[in-house]
Amino acid sequence: MLSSFSEVITNDITKFLYQISTILDLPVDILLSRYLPKIKTFKKKKRKVVFKKKNKYHFQNKYRCIARCWGEKHKVMYEVKTRKWIYGTQCKNHRYGLNKYCKTHLKQFKNNGIPHHGNYGSDPPHMHYDKFKKKIESKFFIRKIYHDNV
Repeated sequence: MLSSFSEVITNDITKFLYQISTILDLPVDILLSRYLPKIKTFKKKKRKVVFKKKNKYHFQNKYRCIARCWGEKHKVMYEVKTRKWIYGTQCKNHRYGLNKYCKTHLKQFKNNGIPHHGNYGSDPPHMHYDKFKKKIESKFFIRKIYHDNV
C-alpha cells in the first residue's frame, strides 16, 4: 500500500508513461527518465500566533478622544448617587492633532457628522442601549425607587 502523497503521484505518472509507451511504441526508459518528476513533500509547520500587546499607558481624559465605545465590561450602568445612566465608555485613544477625536472616530465624524455611538458626554444616537437598560431596571427596581423618591 502506498503511504505518502509523493509515492501516489509517482505511481500514477509511471502508469501513464507505460500506457503512452505501448500506444506510441516508444522505449519506457526514455520516457521515465525525461518525464518522471522527483517529488519531495514536507509537512507544514504550525506557526505560533503572536498577539500584539496592548499599550498599558492611559492618557488623561482631557487628551483622550471624546467618542463613546461599546464592548467594554460595563456597557450600561446606573449611578445611584447622581441618578444618571452611563452608556459605554470613553474611547481610550489619543486625540488626533487639534481634533476632538482619534483617527478612527474622526473618519466616522467626517462621513456621518457624528461617530457611530455618539459622544461620551451625550446620549447615544440609537436605541441599542435600551435592552441593557431594561435588564438593569428590572433587576434592581430602579424605576420604582426613582419614582417613589421624586
